[in-house]
Amino acid sequence: MRARRDGRSQGGRKAKEFEIPEDFFDFDGERPDYWQDNPDVRRAVEWLKGYIAPGEWRKRRLAAVQRVYQLIVNGAEPGETGRFFDERDSFAYHLFLAEASIDHVWNYDPIFGSRVVPVFAAIGRNLNLLRAIDGIDDRVVRMVGAEKAQPNGPFFELLVAAAYARSGGKVAFVPERRGGPRTHDMDVTQNGRVYAVECKRMEVSDFGEIERTRVRALWGPSTAHLANILGSTFAQVEFLVPIADVPNDYLTRKTKAWQLAPEKAFEWQDEFGRGSIRSLDLRPLRKELEDSMILNGSTRLAQLLTGRYKRHQAMISSLRIKFSDNPRYIRDCDYATVLEWTPLAPASISGRARDVLRKVADGLGQLPMDRPGIIHVGFEAVEGDAVEQLRYQRIVASMSEFDPRETPLEYVYSHFLAPESPPDQGWAYDETTDWRGIRPTAPRPLVRPFLVLDQRAQQRLGGHWEQ
Repeated sequence: MRARRDGRSQGGRKAKEFEIPEDFFDFDGERPDYWQDNPDVRRAVEWLKGYIAPGEWRKRRLAAVQRVYQLIVNGAEPGETGRFFDERDSFAYHLFLAEASIDHVWNYDPIFGSRVVPVFAAIGRNLNLLRAIDGIDDRVVRMVGAEKAQPNGPFFELLVAAAYARSGGKVAFVPERRGGPRTHDMDVTQNGRVYAVECKRMEVSDFGEIERTRVRALWGPSTAHLANILGSTFAQVEFLVPIADVPNDYLTRKTKAWQLAPEKAFEWQDEFGRGSIRSLDLRPLRKELEDSMILNGSTRLAQLLTGRYKRHQAMISSLRIKFSDNPRYIRDCDYATVLEWTPLAPASISGRARDVLRKVADGLGQLPMDRPGIIHVGFEAVEGDAVEQLRYQRIVASMSEFDPRETPLEYVYSHFLAPESPPDQGWAYDETTDWRGIRPTAPRPLVRPFLVLDQRAQQRLGGHWEQ
């Protein structure tokens, strides 16, 4: 990638203009051992690219990569989010990441990629079954085109359809009726019965984002002060009350108390929370950087800074770094502040642990009255084990009392999907499925309900949050 200064300003500073070389997605030479191919992902990538004209895909891929490097080099434009993907074409970013994981790994983002690559691998693994499903072409065409802003739902439908096909069912997507009544997603014929299947994808709650924004505001003054004095710092805080109830100067006062304390580490516990602040040792990171580059924002970087890795740990960091030739990677760091924070207040956990009840009630209205119905609800379980434990309890309680009235709803499946990006591997994935009989008149047709993981994955009873 080439960058140059120009005369335009952004936020009071010079913005860098850059160009993406034509060969930026190409790799010549022998693939290194650490960069392994994934035939399942490749099958899915090539299949989905087949629904997009080559020129259109090159254009959408270029827009995706330009946004990534624009944010890294210049930051977000005023009024824009800091997301690495354009919300108007989220599908292109999914496909771009999956392609990057196998063909241009220097563009790959392991954090978001841990959500994408396992899904593509599952699609590729089941591609022969998916191609044989009636209506599959129309469903994919809508996903890559008209529904490109929200691909999570269509991806979830593909995974559910593949699961029924694996179990021996004959699956057919129900054609969309524009301007007509809402219909269910697919019909599944199995064991002499025809089931109407509806899929619902539930996104992460807004409550968690509201609290994350609040914590950034609480920590902001300390970050600015520590940056002025170049005081590398590691803070860990567990909030015992809802973040909205924490005083505005709470973390500022703790930071000042630490600087005045004679001890190297400052610890506290009060009505709002408990925590510690200490100097951050950069030597492990800088030693690692002597021989290698580290991806900025990766869990490996967090591990080197904090000395540990914890799945789905909330963290805010600020670093002074020198970029490598590829600005997604760093080659030196001489200052860093890290805040690890955990919301422990019952209200904070409750606000994140959304039940599936509303999704099931919504899906109920899309089921026909002339055949048994099944509803699948999928969601990412990435906000902590305590949240998922409470969510599970709520699902058990609400589904045990759910009244479908006249609708012949037989089963509800809740799919807890937990991607992660460990520092020592490309991705890891946990999947927990809970099924509930509502008004069953026959055994459940989907006995092996895992959608993303294959049969070789280690399985056990209980939720992944119980590890």
